[in-house]
Amino acid sequence: MSFERFFGHDINFDLAMKPWSWQHFLLMFLGFLAVYLTLKYAKRIRASKYEKLIKRIVIFWLVFLEITYHIHYWAYGLFSVPLHVCSFGVMFSVLLLTTNKYGFFEILFFLGIFGGLLALYFPNTLGYTFYNMRYYHFIFLHLTIAIVPIYYYKAYDYRINYLSIYKTVGLLFTVLPLVVYVNYTYDKNYMFIGEKPDIIASLLPKWPYYIIVFLFIGMILFHVLYFISNYNYKTIANKITSCFK
Repeated sequence: MSFERFFGHDINFDLAMKPWSWQHFLLMFLGFLAVYLTLKYAKRIRASKYEKLIKRIVIFWLVFLEITYHIHYWAYGLFSVPLHVCSFGVMFSVLLLTTNKYGFFEILFFLGIFGGLLALYFPNTLGYTFYNMRYYHFIFLHLTIAIVPIYYYKAYDYRINYLSIYKTVGLLFTVLPLVVYVNYTYDKNYMFIGEKPDIIASLLPKWPYYIIVFLFIGMILFHVLYFISNYNYKTIANKITSCFK
C-alpha cells in the first residue's frame, strides 16, 4: 500500500464495499456493537473522573476527522464544504459534548443516529477501497456521531420530545436552499438531493420524485425513533400483565 494510494483519491468500484458483502455485514455488526457498548458503559463513564477527558478526546477526534475529510478534497483542488447531514452531526456532537445542552441533543439524536447508523447499514463509500484512508474515515466518523447522542440518552437520561422531530426537520429545510445552490453551482450531491445514493438507487423512483420518498421515509423513521426511545418497557409490561389478572 503506497502513500499516494492511501491518501489519494483512489477510486475503484470493483474493490469498493459491495452491498451484503462480508465488509457490509462487518459494518452492521460494528454499528450494533457500538450501540450496545455505549448503553452498557455510559453510566459508568459519567460517574468516572475521566469523563471530561474522554469528552475532550472525542471532540478532538471528531474535529480531526471532519477537517481531514475536507483537506483530502482541497489538497487535490476539489470543492468541499460541511453540508452533508453527517457534517451537521459532527457540529452538533461537538456542541453537545462542550455544553451538555439539551437543545443540541434533541437535534443530534436524529442526525447522529440516522446519519451515523444508517450510513453504516446502507454505506455509500463513493468507490473508496480499504486501500484508502477515506474507507476508514467513513467508518470511524459515522460510528462516533452515532454513539454521542446514545451516550447522553443513557448517561444523562436525556429524552427527545415530539417537537424535537419538527425542530430537526425545520433545521434541514432551513439549510436546504443553500444545499441546493451549492449542489447546482459546484456539481455536488450534498444530502443526496441531486442524485440517488447508489446502494438503494434501484429501489427509488427518478429525480426529483425520490426526494419526496426520502422525506416520507425520514418522517416515518423519525417517529419510530421517537416512540422507541420514549418507550417505557416496564409500564407496557405491567399493562400486559394486568390484562391476565
